[in-house]
Amino acid sequence: MINFDAFSDSMDGDDDMMSMIIELYNEEHGNDIQVIQEKYANSDMDGLFHTVHSLKGVLLTLCEENASDQFETIERLCKHGEKPDAQLIENVLSEMVKVNQQIAELGLAN
Repeated sequence: MINFDAFSDSMDGDDDMMSMIIELYNEEHGNDIQVIQEKYANSDMDGLFHTVHSLKGVLLTLCEENASDQFETIERLCKHGEKPDAQLIENVLSEMVKVNQQIAELGLAN
């Protein structure tokens, strides 16, 4: 889940900057759940590594911790050519659904 207070503090309360980062997330990572599922199903560990690495960076900027920590583990495994456990993938994708819901709700509030 995104810690919006921490995110706002990290952006010095700059709503425009926060909106820009959220828009960037939506544009570049809005369909990453499907991308991760496909790369995992196809055992594309290199592609999975690059996807989660990029996504983790944006999530850290958004001050999200749960999925970011799990992506760190997935990233490390993929870097060593190991396929992450299916339960880990399922857990992190559940967190991503929550993050996407938070962002969608934020969009409705603006």
